[in-house]
Parts: sequence; structure tokens; C-alpha cells
Amino acid sequence: MGARRGRRADPMAIALRFLASRSRSEAEVRQRLTSRGVDAHDTEQVLARLGELGYVDDADFAATVIRARTKGRARGRRLVAGELRAKGVSEELAENALSHWYQDEVVVARPLAERQAGRLHGCGFGEFRQRLGAFLVRRGFEHATAESLVTELWETYGAPD
Repeated sequence: MGARRGRRADPMAIALRFLASRSRSEAEVRQRLTSRGVDAHDTEQVLARLGELGYVDDADFAATVIRARTKGRARGRRLVAGELRAKGVSEELAENALSHWYQDEVVVARPLAERQAGRLHGCGFGEFRQRLGAFLVRRGFEHATAESLVTELWETYGAPD
């Protein structure tokens, strides 16, 4: 370890290690390089090269995030848009990706709502509505989406035996 103390880490190596675990936005890679003391010129060179190699592409990154958030751990469009902005994806690029990749919110929320509704079997309508609706809203789905699914799923899961 003592041999590394005087040497400055290679910016490309820092970026590649950061990208090894999952895809990242350009802003996330820029932040990592900056936090490791890489100067602005070297950071821009590394980002340009990573872009040429296809390792950093905000459009692909946004599509990956959206696909992940519309499957098993589904999240509402509003929450996904906020997550993309927080990760440094431009608002225009995030909106384009959401328009292309994000399905109808009810379609995305239904499997999640069905799993949760199955756990609420036997509740009265008021409790079913409150718990399922709040569950969906906490995951970023619109109130209208939550209300629609509550009404739809009450007939299957909420009606007492």
C-alpha cells in the first residue's frame, strides 16, 4: 500500500471501476472523478472517451433505469422522473426516455397493487382503500392511478367472504 501513496490514480481506471457494478449517468461519473481529485480537463477527456466506447450514454442509462422501475420493484412515472433528474440526466432526455419506455401507469402499477391487495384480503373498504392507495402513492404513482386500481381490485381482493 505504501507504494500507492505518492501516485495519483489513473482517471480512466477510476471511472471504469465506478462503472463496473452498474451503468451510470455522465453526471455521476463526473462527480466521482471530481471527488477523487481529477481535474476538469482530464475529467472531460475521460468522459469523451467513455462516450466513444459506449460506456457512458445518458439515453441508454435512462432507458435502463426506466425498464428496472417498470418491472418487479415498479415505481410511478413521477418518482422515476425525479430519480433520473437526481442522477444528473437532463430533463429533456428524461422526458424523451419516459415517453418512449414508460408504459401506461396503471399497467405498471397493477402487478404491484395485486400483490399488496392479496395481503389486505378481509379488510373493510375504507381500510383497503387507505392502505392500498397509500402504498401506491408512496411508490410514486398518481392518486388517480391508485384510486382506479383500488376500485378495480376491491371486487377481487377486498370483498369479505
